[in-house]
Amino acid sequence: MRSRRAQIHLPPLDAGYALTLVGIFERAIDAIWRAHGPAMSHLQSLRADAARPRPPAPPRHDDPDERLF
Repeated sequence: MRSRRAQIHLPPLDAGYALTLVGIFERAIDAIWRAHGPAMSHLQSLRADAARPRPPAPPRHDDPDERLF
């Protein structure tokens, strides 16, 4: 099964090029947050709520004899 996550394959980099690339990524991330921050924050909260485990449903007492115990 193939990974469904985005991947970037890079050639081997020396420390200077790697640091430059990190700076580019950081600036791109900052620009995306400036452009879409409020909407992305809202989506993050929705995803966090959806990821929380739901409490189990209370037991149902359809059988009248079960209510006695």
